[in-house]
Amino acid sequence: MQISSAQPVFKLELNHKVTPGVVTIAKYDGTHPCLTACAGYDKIIIYHPHGGVVGGRAQRSQAHSEVSELNLSQAVIALAAGPLRPDSTRDMLLIGSPTQILAYDVHDNTDLFFKEAPDGVNVIISGSYGKRHETLAIVGGNSSVQGLNWEGTEVFWNVVGGKICSMIAFDFDKDGENELIIGCEDSFIRVLKNNQFIVELPETGSVLCLSPITDVRFAYGLGNGTIGIYEEGIRLWRVKSKQNALSLQWSGETLACCWGNGRVDWRSGATGKVLRRVQMRSAAAAMLLADYRSVGAPDLVCVSDKGEVLGYTPYQEATGFNAAKKMSSEEDRAAITELFNKKQALMIELQHYEANFNSASGSTSVEDRSSTAMPTNTRLQVAVTPSIDEGSLELAITTTNETIVRAALILAEGVFESGETLARHPTPTQLRSLLQVSLRPPRDVPIDVHIKALVGYADSEQFHIFELTKQLPRFAMYTLTLPPLEISKQTRYVTFKIMERVQRICIWINQNFLLEDDVELETEDTKELHISFTCLRDRSRLDMDFGADGQVKISTPDIRLAGDLIQSLATYLNLGDLQSVAQFPEIEEKLRQEMEVASQVGEMRSRLAAETAERAQLITALLPAAEDAANYDLKEMLNRYKEVVMLNEELLTGCHIRRATQEQAVTALKSLHTLLQHAARLRVGKYSKAVVAASRKAVRDDNIEALIKILQVGGGDS
Repeated sequence: MQISSAQPVFKLELNHKVTPGVVTIAKYDGTHPCLTACAGYDKIIIYHPHGGVVGGRAQRSQAHSEVSELNLSQAVIALAAGPLRPDSTRDMLLIGSPTQILAYDVHDNTDLFFKEAPDGVNVIISGSYGKRHETLAIVGGNSSVQGLNWEGTEVFWNVVGGKICSMIAFDFDKDGENELIIGCEDSFIRVLKNNQFIVELPETGSVLCLSPITDVRFAYGLGNGTIGIYEEGIRLWRVKSKQNALSLQWSGETLACCWGNGRVDWRSGATGKVLRRVQMRSAAAAMLLADYRSVGAPDLVCVSDKGEVLGYTPYQEATGFNAAKKMSSEEDRAAITELFNKKQALMIELQHYEANFNSASGSTSVEDRSSTAMPTNTRLQVAVTPSIDEGSLELAITTTNETIVRAALILAEGVFESGETLARHPTPTQLRSLLQVSLRPPRDVPIDVHIKALVGYADSEQFHIFELTKQLPRFAMYTLTLPPLEISKQTRYVTFKIMERVQRICIWINQNFLLEDDVELETEDTKELHISFTCLRDRSRLDMDFGADGQVKISTPDIRLAGDLIQSLATYLNLGDLQSVAQFPEIEEKLRQEMEVASQVGEMRSRLAAETAERAQLITALLPAAEDAANYDLKEMLNRYKEVVMLNEELLTGCHIRRATQEQAVTALKSLHTLLQHAARLRVGKYSKAVVAASRKAVRDDNIEALIKILQVGGGDS
């Protein structure tokens, strides 16, 4: 395969180290793009070759005459920029620290707003969302996402199941309004529309980067090195690397991928095949798409962690780069060698087929059989059965004759702890026509199990490869309990009402659960259904009762499972809105505990902040007094400095306590928000949105009883 390199159209050096992932490009004067990056713990650098930035808080850097430095008092976690002010086209700089968000007008040296972020800040983007066409600052925290306008007023807020790692504002369903696509640490890509999640795409690792492409396509990159493209919620392709993708950008007609080690690939948007590749001199810090040269077309701007900046023009598959070069003689020889190796492999495969044909037309006795012989009626069969004793699904791979399964390669996303692939190869003394593998899916999502098996005879030297795919339904880890139990008496349940024929409920159960025989009604006139399952993970019980009057009761100790069942059923039955009543005493008690912890931590943080400010003020007063005392009384000067040292030690101790308190607060809020999301997933449509809105108000008002009521009966009709 021909993979050529590319020449940058511009190069520059910042003479500063750059923090990976904390880089943006903005037009602070509305015209000239400026590269902005974090250059350490609390320092931001702005590269402005056109001038006009130095002044106010930003000071000219001694290391580079065209770079200004902006020093802050907190760590810089995230950077973004956008035209937030409705009366201006100039970009405003958005700075995210562990607990605060600052919107700063670099050009006028003014603050638009300064806002506390109790849930933390991981990602900041700017863009429009939903019916609001104004530019918002959208902040992703440890367990929530919120949108702020240019004044810092909260426009929307929602809970998210895990830590947010990436976000893009993107028209996912082509309705003319932007949805919010959120990549989470819990391996889900979630689509937020009208403040409710309409799609959840399960992946196999933390979703570190997202990038819009065209129409309904977007690219994603995971923490395990996987990158790929989705179109309308369906994955088109994916590839995996040993490196992690730092950034993805759609450049020209290709997907550009910047890896953590400084390699940049241009890949075909249809297949993911590498077309061009370059290597930076050091590890990568960012890759951005911007019209950095102001020529009317965006360039791919690649930044290394040592401050090297390279710019590349968009790549066109038909013509390549403007500076594309021919393959060198070494590349020619490598291509010839690769083709020769392929030819040899095909020749060996042809010999194997000829040997099989000759052995099949000759004697079929074991003595005369060729080592590569394979009966033409050989088939590979796969079955999956639940095992309550082992707490797993047993995957059985078997042949239809006396041939044996020498080895098997099983590929399943998110099933195996060591990775996505499991190789099973029994010892020669244990070879049989049956091979078993235990599967323990940790999440309730549909899984495609891809199997490649080597099949032959025990004394064979060459084996045939059989490939097939077995699909596991979403709730495969729940096995049917027979005979069906009566209406459940469990105290942990959720109830709701749907007007649907019980026959359709049976079809939903057959499609989403792993059953030996399909669930069928005793007679066509049957209008009720009572069915029970046992969870293979913890042997807990799941009861589902569908009454003749449309009343449904799902009894389970797992509130997350109850939400998953309701969402799956609502999707299958195409239900737009669904209200429910829930009783989960353990969850209610946990809500009380987390709210109490969050309230106590909030009070402690306020008290510590006041004590810190008081000590800092004393130090500010003592230092000039100590300097004045040096002129007339050395002993007084020493006493003053001793007081300063003691206060400084108290400040350091207070900082450590505040840090521990902040971590405790983040943990409590994350647990609380997770419970609120589970409560929202017990409802559908406007009732789910109402739960989120009411929960936000109850948390702000520190109203525990209101939260309990919201969990039980929802948040109202709107």
